Amino acid sequence: MNGETKEKNNYNSSPEKREEEKLEFFKREEIRTMGKDLLKLREEEAKKEREKIAGLRAAGGKKEEKLSKETYPAEKPTRRFLPPVFTRPIFSRLSPFEKIFIRVSLIVLVVLFLALCFTFWYWYSEEIKKISILPKKSTPTPIEGTFILSPSPSITPEITPSPTPTFSITDNILSVGYKIPSSPRLIDTIIMHSTYNTAGENAYDVEEVIKDFNKNKVASHYLIARDGAIYLLAPEKAIAYHAGTSKMPDGRTGVNNFSIGIELIYTKEDAPDEIQYQALSYLIKNLQQQYNIPPENILGHKDVSPTKDDPWNFDWEKFNQLIK
Repeated sequence: MNGETKEKNNYNSSPEKREEEKLEFFKREEIRTMGKDLLKLREEEAKKEREKIAGLRAAGGKKEEKLSKETYPAEKPTRRFLPPVFTRPIFSRLSPFEKIFIRVSLIVLVVLFLALCFTFWYWYSEEIKKISILPKKSTPTPIEGTFILSPSPSITPEITPSPTPTFSITDNILSVGYKIPSSPRLIDTIIMHSTYNTAGENAYDVEEVIKDFNKNKVASHYLIARDGAIYLLAPEKAIAYHAGTSKMPDGRTGVNNFSIGIELIYTKEDAPDEIQYQALSYLIKNLQQQYNIPPENILGHKDVSPTKDDPWNFDWEKFNQLIK
């Protein structure tokens, strides 16, 4: 009875109220339908997302497989020109001791190579020193023994020969004033000079004259002291700086390159004494014999350099008689 009453009440309600109830019903149905659609849409999106993730996983697996094949190809053969020990699979199978042995062997080989290079360099530098630098102030060493000069039969009666002296040559190689050429030089000239000690009381002091040569970085090949002692200051094979800017009578310049220089110690007020003439003639005769030097190429410094005036007070006639 209550139900019937309720239905009657609903039926007997106003049209506006029934319209509101109808609208409310449609709204609830619409909301229910929208909920179903939304649930269905979410299920479709979730499905797409799962398919996408599955596709990415499949693609990633293929990429990793491809990368693995490129990095470590299964069927790629080992290069034949490499020893098997250096190929990765074999080297990785070596024991730690074998790896250490290989590394130590390589280090030993490198050390031995460096030691060989250093030994060769040291030997080469010592050989260069032997060529360019000779011992200084060695004991007097005669050249080819002791030479005794006898009076030349061509000497004129006006020249009285001194007693036959014995000469020797003392090595006193300087460290400056000359250079060793890269190839042997042709020697065909002798240039004579005169010099003395201008700094001290003793004008004939050999040590002071040599100090002056070292200071000015010049040198002649030979130096003849006032007492006739002969000193070798530069090797004959060396180009000594003694003639300076010079020119031969035959037109050649750079006289240092093909000449041997000889200095005699005496002042401008003096002249070479007898023993110096004898030592000079002895020395020049030996040089002429060794290098086949013609007499016309035995000159004074002033003959090749107009600005020079040495050798001072030199008796050329007497000298030419002595070397005949």
